Amino acid sequence: MTELFKFLQRLPPLISVIALAMALFIIAIYKWDTIIKSTKSILGKSSKRTCGDCVLILFGIREKYEYEDRRLDTSLLRLQMKFAEQKIQEAIFFLSQSFSDDIRILGEGEASEKKAIQSALYCEALKNGMLSVKDELRRSFKENGFASFSEGEFTHYVKGKTITMLTIIRSYLDQHYVDCDRTIVHLKERFEKMDKYHIQKFEGWAFDVFINAKDIIDDIDKKKKINHENLKKEINEFVKNEQSQPNC
Repeated sequence: MTELFKFLQRLPPLISVIALAMALFIIAIYKWDTIIKSTKSILGKSSKRTCGDCVLILFGIREKYEYEDRRLDTSLLRLQMKFAEQKIQEAIFFLSQSFSDDIRILGEGEASEKKAIQSALYCEALKNGMLSVKDELRRSFKENGFASFSEGEFTHYVKGKTITMLTIIRSYLDQHYVDCDRTIVHLKERFEKMDKYHIQKFEGWAFDVFINAKDIIDDIDKKKKINHENLKKEINEFVKNEQSQPNC
């Protein structure tokens, strides 16, 4: 605690007050059970607990569980995106490797510098396209409407999202990859491969991402349900104890 106050003294006055308030709030949340026990002990030594005291304690109990709800809500998108980012990296590696195979076969006899430049342009456009794919996934997760879909609706939704994400990638490649007569690997050939050979792989990644996102929603909902049940239980126990020893 001494180190905390030394740190706060080095901050501007307004920021130090805000930081201190946040630190005390966090400490209160994690030490809530101890605070309640101490409060009960102190109140037990005093004459009587007033109705106002009871109301404040009930508000404190509720705030503890509301804080946990907010923490769960915040973790939802983070966990969904963490898995999605792993799949995006898999897709980038797969498409980059596929392009490397094409340029190695089609560019036999071409200058190494020419092949390196085209590979760099393709990979840069691909990575930028994947950043937009990431944004599209984030928007989808923020809505999370797919969580209540039937199996058929969910399948239709994911297939549609797959097409949307592939369209985003194509758009970036069209804009940023130089495709001319001297180009070794043409986009037309890359897009044909996507349509004929890569579409199923992309759908597989998309299903992995959205099924995982749905599982995380279900898991968070279960934890929030348990949290709400614990809130009711703690309030009921508190009220029961107060009724057995009326102080109001």
